[in-house]
Amino acid sequence: MQFQFPPRSTRGAVLGFAWSQIALVMAGVIAAVVALNLLVAGHRGAAIAALVACVLLVTLGLLRFKGRRVTEWAPVVAGALLQRQTGQNEYRGGPYAPNGVQRWMDLPGPAAAYVWLPATAVDGTTQIGLLRHRREKTVTAALVCYGANLILADRDVQAQRLTDWAQLLNILGSEYADAGMIRWSVTSRAVPDTGNAAQRFLVNRAVDTSSAAYRSLAQLTAAAAPAAQRHEIYLSVVFDIARLSGEIAQAGGTDAAIAAVVLDRLTGIESAVVEAGITTGGWLSPRAYAAIIRTQFDPDDQEVVDLRASTAPTENGSTAAGVEPRLAGPVAARTVGWNTYQHDSAFSRTLWVAQMPRQLVTATWLSPLYMRTTCRRTVTLVAQPVPAAVAQLATRREKVSRAGDEVTKRRLRLVRTAREDDEARAVEQIDREQAAGHVRYRYALLVTVTAPTMPDLDRDVRSVKRILSRTGCEAIVLAGEQDQAFAAGALPLARGLKPARGWSA
Repeated sequence: MQFQFPPRSTRGAVLGFAWSQIALVMAGVIAAVVALNLLVAGHRGAAIAALVACVLLVTLGLLRFKGRRVTEWAPVVAGALLQRQTGQNEYRGGPYAPNGVQRWMDLPGPAAAYVWLPATAVDGTTQIGLLRHRREKTVTAALVCYGANLILADRDVQAQRLTDWAQLLNILGSEYADAGMIRWSVTSRAVPDTGNAAQRFLVNRAVDTSSAAYRSLAQLTAAAAPAAQRHEIYLSVVFDIARLSGEIAQAGGTDAAIAAVVLDRLTGIESAVVEAGITTGGWLSPRAYAAIIRTQFDPDDQEVVDLRASTAPTENGSTAAGVEPRLAGPVAARTVGWNTYQHDSAFSRTLWVAQMPRQLVTATWLSPLYMRTTCRRTVTLVAQPVPAAVAQLATRREKVSRAGDEVTKRRLRLVRTAREDDEARAVEQIDREQAAGHVRYRYALLVTVTAPTMPDLDRDVRSVKRILSRTGCEAIVLAGEQDQAFAAGALPLARGLKPARGWSA
């Protein structure tokens, strides 16, 4: 079974140009006219200045840099400069945090508004970690998932798993999108197995520890400890409180009511995931959720948190597994330059996969990223289901606009490129898939690479970019927004999609 991703749309308002580009070009034309008038009037210096302005405006209007128009870079650059000017590019938490509220969690940047929402499962004892964003009015939860080997499975099993996953996508994008879910993400992180599971298994299960075979295996597992990795997968879901306001009001309108309504949805989502053939480990507890966030900010804490997982809280002072929820945030974090984020004991850099493979690929096309990387990295796919009515309207508008562009190009005798043909076929394919009942998604794929030093980070990023390039992807290091990219790509919070401009009716 093979797939082909559509190319990213390059269509703008008119003939592929956005309104901001058209405005800059028109301003450049006006500057050229002014330059000619000044030259006729004998003002040579002013005419040269106006001509330079004309060239600059036209260049800015037509130039692209790292997959984006220059006009799209303007708000990013302006925001980064304003952040540095106001000192918001550096964060101090821990003992320097401004508060100590029990359910508060001091996080930097766009995640600063998260607070813990107390929630208990239907069994009356299991605590579920719910994060409420005070400004966005959302609630987030994360489900532990365990991967299965798809590469070694035969084609029938692969096809069945893909069919089950497609059905799960339709369920999440229709039934639960109507029930208040606005976004979900799949986060897969590879972290050093500081406890060395193979070594622990040998020590715990060995019967004869004096044999030569045991000594040989002990040496082998001990040598493999520095390179051992474990892979963790989390499905994060985000609910909009406003869409659940009716049920919340009926339940009392309190935080407990919000938790009860969301937990009802979480039970159904976990059942749908299990029916799709995916093994789950339950929704993260507050301490487990906080442990993931904490170890992402401070990788040096990974070993301590892993060892703590084998202890249980007792009266003599033993610490429970995980991390105290209000201590999940970093002690310090800052943006270094334009493309690096420093947090506690590590440096991170997030890459945005701007273009998926445009050639035919198999179901395991992304496996090299998971199997051939030895660095600490997190791969996050953020997806937002589009309502059926809005998706149909967007597709119809896209087809009408492309038809108008085609007529204009024929009149102006402009060349039609192969990429434009591919984009037109992709629109037709999306229209047919929507007619067949499939849910349309907006999505983004982010890869966050973390290393203890800058040279190690540069080396690991080059390795990841090389692997993505071989799979047919175009990966771009996000510049000027690495702090936001870390929250979206490294933390299981299902963030990262900007508002959908042009999608509303």
